[in-house]
Amino acid sequence: MKLSYIIQSLKESLNLNRKQILHIYSLEDYAMDENRLNDILKNPSKKGAKEPTFEELGIFLDGLFEYKRGEKPNIPEDIEIELDNNLILKKIRSALNLKEYEIALIFELADFKISKSQIKDLFRSTNHPKIKICDNKTLKAFLDGLKEFYFDSGEYL
Repeated sequence: MKLSYIIQSLKESLNLNRKQILHIYSLEDYAMDENRLNDILKNPSKKGAKEPTFEELGIFLDGLFEYKRGEKPNIPEDIEIELDNNLILKKIRSALNLKEYEIALIFELADFKISKSQIKDLFRSTNHPKIKICDNKTLKAFLDGLKEFYFDSGEYL
């Protein structure tokens, strides 16, 4: 999945403007260049569209947590964590403080069939034997359902 799709989906779902996104990056002491952000937010079929790096996506998700919840998770900064679809899903869930029933509803809004136990398995630790790997199709369904969830509820940041 293109990383720009994740940022663009969250921008649309949460009704974020470019100024807010730049502020989200600044919460993590990251100086996102406005031109770079514009390139990331361009339609991928347009000339000059760029993909964010995994670092830029991770910083955005961490900043979104602080922007939305006003607190930072207690993670030592010198630990390097590989960003995968499961972690992206976890970071979004944490930033938006989504409950299990809301996550189930989000998947349902995307017409994505997933059981409650499979949802729990998506959020297990990486070394747990019952972890369900979040593939691109699952993450895309979640992001698409999230747009509907916030549109239907009328809730925005």
